[in-house]
Amino acid sequence: MESPAIIQAQTVSQRQFTVIPLPVFPLVAESLIMPIKYLPELVKFGQIPFILILAIDVLSYGMLRQGVPTTVTGSMLALAQFILFTPFCVAWTKLAIRGRGAVANHPPFIYSRTQWLYLLATALMVVAMLICVGLPFIVERYGQRNFDNQIRVVGGAATFLGLCCFLIGYVRLAFIFPAIAIGRYAGIAAAWKQTAGNIERLAAIFVLSYLPYYLIRQLFEWYMGYHPPGVVEAIRGTVDMLLIALATTALAGPALAYKMLVLEQGRSADAMSGALRPH
Repeated sequence: MESPAIIQAQTVSQRQFTVIPLPVFPLVAESLIMPIKYLPELVKFGQIPFILILAIDVLSYGMLRQGVPTTVTGSMLALAQFILFTPFCVAWTKLAIRGRGAVANHPPFIYSRTQWLYLLATALMVVAMLICVGLPFIVERYGQRNFDNQIRVVGGAATFLGLCCFLIGYVRLAFIFPAIAIGRYAGIAAAWKQTAGNIERLAAIFVLSYLPYYLIRQLFEWYMGYHPPGVVEAIRGTVDMLLIALATTALAGPALAYKMLVLEQGRSADAMSGALRPH
C-alpha cells in the first residue's frame, strides 16, 4: 500500500498537468457588470485620473492648434494615460479579486511600490510591442515609400508574424498584472505556466471584455460626426475620453480569470494536500 507522501506527490503532480477550462461568458459578464455594481469605487478611483487626463487632452488639442505634430501630442496623451490610470488599474484589479474590503481604505490616487511595478510591467509590454511590431512596420513603410516590393512584402510578413508573437506572449503573460496588483508576483515563468491550456479562452475574455466599450465608442463617434471647435466638440471630446476611461475597467476580465485559475485552484490544492498529510 502506497504511503500518504507518495499519494500526495502524485496528487500534486496530477494537478500540475490538469487544465481547468475557464468559463468565458460568466467571467466577461461579471467584468462588464462591475462598473455598475461598484459604482462608488469607480467614482472614487476613477475621478482623479479622468479629470487629469481630460486636462492633458485639452492641452494636447491646444498644441495641435499651434502646429505641434500629432505624433508628439498623441505620444504625450498615451504616456499620460498609462501613468495616470495605473493607480486605478491596481485598485480595480484588487476590487475584482478581493472585493470591497480590499480597497475600503485604499487612497483614491497613490503611487507606491506596487503601482510603480505595475507601470514598469506595462512599459515593458509596450517596448515588446514596439520591437515585435513597430520595427518590422518601419521596414514595410520604407519599402512602400521607395517602391521596393520585396522589402515591403518582407516587412509586411514580419509585421504580421511579430504581431502574432506579441499577442500570444501578452496573453500567456497576462497574469503578471493581477499578480503584481495583489502582491503575489512570482516571476515570468510562473505566469507563463499559469495560463497554459487556456490561451484561447483568455484571448476571448480579453476581446469580449473590451468589445462593448469599443462598439459604443464607434457608434458614438459615428453619431456625433465632425464638429468645429466649440461647445459641441468639447462635449464630444469629454464623452469620448470618458468611454476610453471606462474601457479600462475591462481589465477585470483577466483579473477574475487569475482569481479562478491561480488563487481558488491553489486553495483547493492546499486543502487537498492538507487532507492527505499524515497526522
